[in-house]
Amino acid sequence: MFSLRLIILLAVVAVLLWLLKRLFSAEPEPEQLDAKKTENMHQCKYCGVHVPESTVLSVNNEPYCCQEHADLDQH
Repeated sequence: MFSLRLIILLAVVAVLLWLLKRLFSAEPEPEQLDAKKTENMHQCKYCGVHVPESTVLSVNNEPYCCQEHADLDQH
């Protein structure tokens, strides 16, 4: 009877440790990888660096990687 309780306790501890490791793992889950969408890239008109569409700065319908390059290109 004692050994059965010990085996059950060890199984419960092993499952809890596995769940905690999975919960705090740095690797994203496969469904999170599928949810990540690709993003269009735009080339800065001033320096040529490619930046994601979500961070591109558009001035006069021209893409820039930062405000400084937009200002420098306007002069």
